[in-house]
Amino acid sequence: MTRLRLITAAVPLLALVLLGTASGDDYIEARRLMQRGDIKPLETIIEQLGRSHPGRILEVELEAEHGGYRYEIELLDASGRVWELEVDAVTGEILEQERED
Repeated sequence: MTRLRLITAAVPLLALVLLGTASGDDYIEARRLMQRGDIKPLETIIEQLGRSHPGRILEVELEAEHGGYRYEIELLDASGRVWELEVDAVTGEILEQERED
């Protein structure tokens, strides 16, 4: 499993989408995958996710697993609960969701 750390900070959504705060190589790899059409842009994934799971994004990682890619997204909901969601980076489908303790 390969992890590309994209964003690590509790930041407003707009800043999260516009800023690449990952290490240089990880951000470049994620951008290359997006430009080739191998994965959906993070902005698109967050928009989709916001309809079913509104909240504040805390962290996003892009993981390469079993020949595919997943976004692992940690978010804080309005009730103060932290959720970890695994989202297919190609389709945007939520594959797993778990509330953190």
